[in-house]
Amino acid sequence: MKLSQLGEFGLIDRIARREARRPETVVGIGDDAAVLRISGYPGNRVSGKCLLITTDTLVENVDFKRKGLSFFHLGRKALLANISDIAAMGGFPTHALVTLGLPKNTDVSAVDEIYRGIDSLAKKHKIDIIGGDTTDSAVMFIAIALLGEVEKDNLLLRSTAKVGDLICVTGMFGGAAAENYELRTPNSELRTQEARKIAKSHIASAMIDSSDGLARSVIEICRASKVGARIWEGKIPIARGATLDQALYGGEEYELVFTVPADKLAILKKLKMGISIVGEIFGQKPEVLLVTGSGEIKTLKSGGYEHFKK
Repeated sequence: MKLSQLGEFGLIDRIARREARRPETVVGIGDDAAVLRISGYPGNRVSGKCLLITTDTLVENVDFKRKGLSFFHLGRKALLANISDIAAMGGFPTHALVTLGLPKNTDVSAVDEIYRGIDSLAKKHKIDIIGGDTTDSAVMFIAIALLGEVEKDNLLLRSTAKVGDLICVTGMFGGAAAENYELRTPNSELRTQEARKIAKSHIASAMIDSSDGLARSVIEICRASKVGARIWEGKIPIARGATLDQALYGGEEYELVFTVPADKLAILKKLKMGISIVGEIFGQKPEVLLVTGSGEIKTLKSGGYEHFKK
């Protein structure tokens, strides 16, 4: 079998079959970030907190084109995706390691701009850049590993949604795709404050970010939680100028998609975060159905971009 047949997500499932060997490993492959129990280390007096670790890579000609590129925004985008992953776990970022692959003819000013973009977000979110690596490469790439923390009682996973939960989202969907996100300045608003509010209020049963699109986010929650979901077309907050397809599959946005038990809806409303309820969790079959405005029911596929696929 070739990777073009298996696809990115099939490959991840294949790799994720390994069992954890360390007692401090709470969550391994398969969520927005790995989770380690900090108190699991000998002599560590910190209790009640978990370490979050995530990583993301941007590769030239795969994730970005150098023509007309702002290196500042490339650096910013690389860190943005990682911060969103930490937020989706209910946590906050703390430290980052940055690896750059650079062709020999790269101007030093480009590297300066990449780091200026990284620093613009690192400063805002109080992240220390503590290391990384540089290497000669045929094409440019940037890989960031981001560490964060979350109180164990505030940890949110994508695998804990329950039948009867409501599916909630922050913000609007499809705007990035409608504006052609490869060409736009990546000024997407991170939902770090909202994520912490949700985590601390203990209203959510599961959470994920929407960087791969609304449909993919709900599908991943259902797969991990072994449940099904209905999304109501008329309830999806679609950005001005965007289509339903772009809202479902466009991605490159960093909204929160989370599930809330129906009996906690009153608490959710008190948070006053402009949340939209777009669907509900039902059944034990991990499928996602779209209920159209006319009442037609369609099964949603993952869609969107997937590495390795033809």
